[in-house]
Amino acid sequence: MRYSDLIQFEPIESVIQLLDANRPDLASRLVSTYVISDDMAERIAKLMIPQLAFDESVDHKGVLVVGNYGTGKSHLMSVLSLVAEDASFVPMIRHPKVAEAANAIAGKFKVHRIEISSQMSLRDIITQQLELFLEKNGVSFSFPPADKVVNNKAAFEEMMAAFTEVHPNHGVLLVVDEFLDYLRSRKDHDLVLDLSFLREIGEVTKHLRFRFVAGVQEAIFDSSRFEHVADSLRRVKDRFTQVLLARQDVSFVVAERLLKKSADQQDKIRSYLTPFAKFYGSMNERMDEYVRLFPVHPDYLKTFERISFTEKRNALETLSLAMRALLDKDVPSDRPGLITFDHYWQTVQGNSVFRSDPNIKEVLRVSEVLDSRVQQAFTRPAYKPMALRIINGLFVHRLTTGGDIHVPIGPTAEELRDTLCLYQPGIEDMGGEPAADLLSLVQTVLREIIKTVNGQFISKAPDTEQYYLDLKKDIDYDAQIEKRAEALSDDTLDRAYYSAIKQLMERTDETTYVTGHQIWQYQIEWQDRRVDRNGYLFFGAPNDRPTAQPERDFYIYFIQPFEPPRFRDESKTDEVFFRLKGLDEEIKRHLSFYAAALDLASTASGGAKAIYISKAQDVLRAMSKWLQEKQMTAFEVTYQGKTKTLQDWAKGVSMRDKARLGPDERINFRDVVNIVSGLALNPQFAETSPEYPSFSVLVTEANRKQLISSALKALAGGTRTKDAVAILDALEMLDGDRIEPGRSKYAQEVLARLKAKGHGQVLNRSELLSGPNDVEYFAPVRFRLEPDLLVTVLGGLVYAGDIVLAITGDKIDSGKLTLLAERSLDELMQFKHVEAPKEINVAVLRSLFELLGLSPGLAQLATQGSEEPVKQLQESVSGLVRRVLAATTDMQGRLSFWGQSLLREEEVRDWRTRLEALKTFTESLAPYNTVGKLKNLRIGSDDIDAQKKNLEVLAAVERLLELVTALGSTAAYLSQAEMVLSGDHPWVKQAQAARTDILAKLGADRTVQHAAEYRQTLAHLKKDYVTAYIGSHSKARLGVAEDKTKTALRKDSRLVAMRALAGISLMPTSQLTVFEEKLDNLKSCYQLSDSELVASPYCPHCSFKPANESLPFGVAANALTQLDDELDRLLAGWQQTLLDNLDDPIIQANLDLLKAAARTLIQSFMASKTLPDPVTPDFVSAVQEALSGLEKIAITSDDIKNALLHGGSPATPDDLRKRFETFLNERCKGKDATKLRFVVE
Repeated sequence: MRYSDLIQFEPIESVIQLLDANRPDLASRLVSTYVISDDMAERIAKLMIPQLAFDESVDHKGVLVVGNYGTGKSHLMSVLSLVAEDASFVPMIRHPKVAEAANAIAGKFKVHRIEISSQMSLRDIITQQLELFLEKNGVSFSFPPADKVVNNKAAFEEMMAAFTEVHPNHGVLLVVDEFLDYLRSRKDHDLVLDLSFLREIGEVTKHLRFRFVAGVQEAIFDSSRFEHVADSLRRVKDRFTQVLLARQDVSFVVAERLLKKSADQQDKIRSYLTPFAKFYGSMNERMDEYVRLFPVHPDYLKTFERISFTEKRNALETLSLAMRALLDKDVPSDRPGLITFDHYWQTVQGNSVFRSDPNIKEVLRVSEVLDSRVQQAFTRPAYKPMALRIINGLFVHRLTTGGDIHVPIGPTAEELRDTLCLYQPGIEDMGGEPAADLLSLVQTVLREIIKTVNGQFISKAPDTEQYYLDLKKDIDYDAQIEKRAEALSDDTLDRAYYSAIKQLMERTDETTYVTGHQIWQYQIEWQDRRVDRNGYLFFGAPNDRPTAQPERDFYIYFIQPFEPPRFRDESKTDEVFFRLKGLDEEIKRHLSFYAAALDLASTASGGAKAIYISKAQDVLRAMSKWLQEKQMTAFEVTYQGKTKTLQDWAKGVSMRDKARLGPDERINFRDVVNIVSGLALNPQFAETSPEYPSFSVLVTEANRKQLISSALKALAGGTRTKDAVAILDALEMLDGDRIEPGRSKYAQEVLARLKAKGHGQVLNRSELLSGPNDVEYFAPVRFRLEPDLLVTVLGGLVYAGDIVLAITGDKIDSGKLTLLAERSLDELMQFKHVEAPKEINVAVLRSLFELLGLSPGLAQLATQGSEEPVKQLQESVSGLVRRVLAATTDMQGRLSFWGQSLLREEEVRDWRTRLEALKTFTESLAPYNTVGKLKNLRIGSDDIDAQKKNLEVLAAVERLLELVTALGSTAAYLSQAEMVLSGDHPWVKQAQAARTDILAKLGADRTVQHAAEYRQTLAHLKKDYVTAYIGSHSKARLGVAEDKTKTALRKDSRLVAMRALAGISLMPTSQLTVFEEKLDNLKSCYQLSDSELVASPYCPHCSFKPANESLPFGVAANALTQLDDELDRLLAGWQQTLLDNLDDPIIQANLDLLKAAARTLIQSFMASKTLPDPVTPDFVSAVQEALSGLEKIAITSDDIKNALLHGGSPATPDDLRKRFETFLNERCKGKDATKLRFVVE
């Protein structure tokens, strides 16, 4: 697919000149080819044309058309001036809105077009040009000389008066181009005079038919170029209107003329670009814009507009040339084939005229250097095309900064990615977020460019991440570094070595331990015990050892390789020496280059400083690689006078295992130093701390506090985590899952020292810990246990009840274990002393056991060390806590009986408070789970007395709950029963009285001593209910015999006859319906038993509820007899109705019209006055046919009642008679009254 397949290219390859409009051969083409966007049409129609037209309601001003080179301002002024001159051009205008508005000016002006390139004053140029114009149009007029004029407006009025005499129907339109270039060329004094004259031109347009239009490249009223004449400009601004030609207008011309596309072509372009959209920040959102301008990138024009050359140039012309070169080429499939602003650099390079501009010449000079460096030395060939595009983009961007080519601004990496549509085939396979992957690559290429050109000419703003062409940055940094490296001293090289080692040992962010010395506090692992030991790391020799105080477990020295100090190695067991001996040329070169770069960075500033530091970092990485590869052979390690290479020290040791590395991790320099130091110092650690704990997890300075805090929380009753178990187990305080501090040798040592103090004496902190403040140890010769681990041991002894730990402001015993978790570890480590707990209070303990229902003798047994009292106490506590929790929960909703709460609100609150107090008291006994802890029992006889009342409340709640559980179902049954029977039933009244009585007694009987009486009352009530319900059920339901009678009545011949007669329209069928409903409402149920009613308060078979059913016939069985009699009456009534109606003279006359068979059936019926048995369909049809001349009018008793009451009550007989007649007349209106038959339903 070629570019020519996707666009309808119409080249624009020449600059429109205003004076082209004077040529007849070009005029029509100028109008017909001018493309206008909707936005531009709005500005022309609403802003520009009204200023030119003769509408007196408009405040007419001069017009300035503002637009950069190539935006079409000359074209616009040509079009409007041609239309103003000749109305025949109006149909050629391509936008209907502009064409319609143009009628206001079409053919109404004589037009004069000029381009200014003179050094004359503006007044002289304008007046001279107007005199030539007037002479050409047959008007004789001359402007007076400038030195004879007080007010130019009067001269313009005289000019227009002379013009109007010759051309009464026309105005004068003066169109000026290249106006800004003229104003820029004027000196300050001359410019002020020119602006004054320009203001007068704007003023005369207000009341004369003189119009002035000028084209300028920028909005002069807002331009910093004319700040020195701001006052004059302000006065001009009031009399001129500015019409801005925006970049969008140029984009519209590009899309609609230069690169026009059909709908099909747009669809193909969209399909082509869519796969690439995910790699850019806003392509997807701006896809319509990309498609319309394809293959031009939308940001091309934005950048082009900001380029400020002294020579004219044209965006449309440039794009036309670029497109012509592309037309026959294939659209690339492996990248977005867009024309971006970096392409314009080729145009700049190919135009020798540009070199006359000093700014462009300077950028071109630098571009030749950078382009050559990237072409020859770029280290990533695959990315070289992208690198060249980036630097070309930076060259072009350097020309967009308003004439100042040194301002430190430019595009970010993200902006370069998006505005240049940078792309690298294969980026889609990286697997990350596409736009982020591509951005990362662009940043990599930018770094490589800077590296390739040694930091010359390209800078990066650290605060904005913008890259820009830095024309003053022309230093060859590598040469500077190499020159400095040649003159470095051994001392400088040693400092560079230490700088590198500081990075590798990860000490860059660590503050030195001793000011003025490179000494750090340091930790290495004691691998046998899996714990970090504290010591010092020295960059130097043991000569400085006395400065590091207090003494710690080890000293690691890195000795200077180039100028080592003189010292005596005393072969101490706590000292390890590292020396770099394998100094080959490569590492020497790296060190000297590193030292030189750092040295230069220390005296440089700004961008240069950053480059030197960057180069130092590059060398540091090379040094790290060298040390990584050769560390094992290049370094010698000396311990106790024995010197071996790192490789020899590591023989038979898996360094990766020791460093605990994963399969994909690499061991680093620091890890190797730490492991080898640990191997050398292992015997020293074991000798100084022979009985130090061994841990199952690695204990480091970073996690030590967390691990020990977890152990203390576990002792305080918290969760026993894996970390807690690791510490407690190492201190020998676990026996399986049980905490048993007594078996720990560390705990035994504490107890032995406390016992040695004698009865009643305390063991002070200073008698447990010795040494300077920050290196204190417990039993330093045997255990060498740190204060935090000692506090954990003491916490275990408190847990067991063996000691009391005194801290600031409090004492922690087995009853206050939570303080071990609540107080900070630092506070606990500053404990005051430890002391033995008090003896057991036998009297209090005896009272407690009695309160809990245990044998008082257990108290004495506890004083003898027996664990049985503790066991029974804990079992009783657990049981009591469960009872209190159950009672508290059940009080929320279960203490209601027979629909009413058994406790008043104030009682509920009081009882709940008491139960909560009992629960708190009981739970406080849980920690006393050893005989030793009973010595710290923190309750008195008053506490026990207070709980007796609370226990009584608990018993009362439990008894009430028991009563509710026992009688609740019966009470619920009776509550339902009350709703089943009607409210006036005697049993309901009996039940209500019983409920009131029982609830009143329960209100006063909190001990529930009358429970048997309540149970008996409820049982009696239930029995009475069963009897009452069964009696009501028997009356309301049919038994077996009655059910058979009901069935027979349904099939009775009389009912069958009435159902047949219901087919005659005159019959009162509602009577039949009501009868059958009565029959249906008689329900049968003969299955109910007493046992079923005991389970449910109403019949499970028919759901009979007397409260919801009425018995209109009384007993159901009697109702059947009544219905049988009623059936006789109904049938007789229907029979008489038929006889009466058939005997009517009108109906008699109709009988002759019936068929013989039908007539015979009716005559037989009338003769016998008895319905045939059975009533056949033929009989019904015959009667229906005979009565067909009659009309049935159905009314209800309510209808009659409402008619008689209409007008109020009481009423006179005459009133009622009249009302009834009115009612009848309304129903008979429009009908033959002799054929109407009223049926009352």
